[in-house]
Amino acid sequence: MKMRFLKPIMLLTTLSIAGAACNKMLDLKPENLTLAEEALNTPADVQALLNSCYDEFANLMNGSVQNYHELMGEHLSEPPSLAGSLYYSVYKRGTFSFRTADREYLDFYNCILRVNTIFGRMGSVPGIDAATADRLKGEGYFLRAWCHWELVKLWAQPYGFTADNSHPGVPIRLNADKSIELRSTVKQVYDRILLDLDSSIALIPESNGNYADRHAAIALKAKVLFFMNRFSDALDAANTVLNSGRYSFSDSLNRFASEVPQETIFKLVSTGPSDNRGSALINNYRSDNNPNPNLKPSKAFAAIAMQGHDRRSAFYEAKNPGKANEYFVCHKFDKDYFNVPLLHYTDLMLLRAECLLETGGDKTTAIDDVDRVRKRAYGTNWTPLDNLIPSLQLMDSLRLQRKLEMAFEGDWTLQQRRLGAKGLNIKIRNSPWNCPGLVLQFPQSENTKGFIFNEEGGCN
Repeated sequence: MKMRFLKPIMLLTTLSIAGAACNKMLDLKPENLTLAEEALNTPADVQALLNSCYDEFANLMNGSVQNYHELMGEHLSEPPSLAGSLYYSVYKRGTFSFRTADREYLDFYNCILRVNTIFGRMGSVPGIDAATADRLKGEGYFLRAWCHWELVKLWAQPYGFTADNSHPGVPIRLNADKSIELRSTVKQVYDRILLDLDSSIALIPESNGNYADRHAAIALKAKVLFFMNRFSDALDAANTVLNSGRYSFSDSLNRFASEVPQETIFKLVSTGPSDNRGSALINNYRSDNNPNPNLKPSKAFAAIAMQGHDRRSAFYEAKNPGKANEYFVCHKFDKDYFNVPLLHYTDLMLLRAECLLETGGDKTTAIDDVDRVRKRAYGTNWTPLDNLIPSLQLMDSLRLQRKLEMAFEGDWTLQQRRLGAKGLNIKIRNSPWNCPGLVLQFPQSENTKGFIFNEEGGCN
């Protein structure tokens, strides 16, 4: 149920969007709805518009956004240099005017525009009770915060790039219009993201089916704070979720090929091959039915990941081993469709361990968190970490587990940029963590008076 055809919603146009469901996000029959100012007349209209926001968001987080982060990082080999190949251009990390992931940029703001339309019109829609209004607003704040966060991670240098974070971020859009907005500072963007998340946490239900709920908003806040290197605050948020009793650590090595509901805090739901929320992962990595996929692990990453004692090594395979044309493939996404877990227990557990070490907190808990991941990965080859392990060595171990556990999920490049902004001497594929080519260039649609484009120059 893809909806790539949706246009800006303030135009007088008839769109096919998904309506509400009992407990399955976006698993609905399309309903015709005119999305003009007078169109939101019933609670069902508002719910349908909110569902279209989730749909837009899901079509971006299906691997499309994650792949850009991986391409700029060090885990992938060079993709095919086909004419006009955006993946190849992003991998080469050379910035150039008006050539970027235009669709993702515009569609994130399209999702934000729809959320802002709900905020602007919901008060005049009859029949919405207080609990429903709070839920709709809470989910809207959640989506608007996440969209702004994905935008600032791709189109701006990370939090900490400047001491006061006054470097250019992305436009903040809070109104249901398409007026020109210039870039806010990264500090302003992150302040707005946290404000929206706090508003979401205050309003959103504790349980909400497959839609975002309070724990999803808190988990997202933990991740945002972590990327700001605000470790004490991130730790508090992560513990709220991890200690809630709603989630638990699973034995499954692959959150994608196997359903692991006990670990999943927020996911994109796929109902079948025609409603596949992981399509950009499957179409670019899948190797069981394609001997030469577009995206393949680098030789350097494969040397780390394909250790015989690590059960996760089964995700990878060498083709033409030992020959000049040897290459590697990833089996992690070899499936016709799957749910995409965007917030999950393992991520928050590794986040908590790092926050504990950074704040001088309970080292025993940090060791236990890392060891649970190691024991699952190494099975009978697992040996527990020594309780007297130096903190720096433990930090190296947990970051290695993060690198391997969340490989090709769009995480590791962002972690390296965070660590560079924190002050570590970080190079990403032989280039500094803050080189211009590690951010995307804005689309030509932003070429208006006063808009500051990203620095040209690349990395390599």
